[in-house]
Amino acid sequence: MKYKDSYGYINSIYPPYDGMVFKPWIYLVPHKRPKSVLMLGYAGGTVAGLIRLIYGNVPITGVDIEIIDNVYHANLVRMDARDYVKTCGKYEFVLVDLFKDGEYNEVDFLTDTEFAGNLKRISDYLTIHITSQRDMSVFKGMDLRTITLGSHTFYYYSQYYLK
Repeated sequence: MKYKDSYGYINSIYPPYDGMVFKPWIYLVPHKRPKSVLMLGYAGGTVAGLIRLIYGNVPITGVDIEIIDNVYHANLVRMDARDYVKTCGKYEFVLVDLFKDGEYNEVDFLTDTEFAGNLKRISDYLTIHITSQRDMSVFKGMDLRTITLGSHTFYYYSQYYLK
């Protein structure tokens, strides 16, 4: 099953293992079992399903203004990610997978200084998914590695290496 936004873009798939090969979702799964996960951009929960498939019952909080499904029983919060990260606690792994409805581009506020600062404050390990050319220098000093596959770029940042 494919979950599409109101413009026909695929945001999620079910079951999640359909996204393990030749799809972007597998690159959004943390590289080690996290103690806690915050997903900014939950949609239908494909990445939540992959995290649970690989690591078992990990606590996951999903934040999205439009939540499609909760088959993975995550703690879901329907609100703007900018507002959520201003006051939330710390998570070991934070995933940013925020895209504009009806576009194949990430949200404009992704590299705002305040938003980036909040992401640094709340995460030990951070993965950001983008599909456009973007100046990511606001995250300077955190970059662990970057992978580009076609139009998808995945930035992996870690606070562990800053300590």
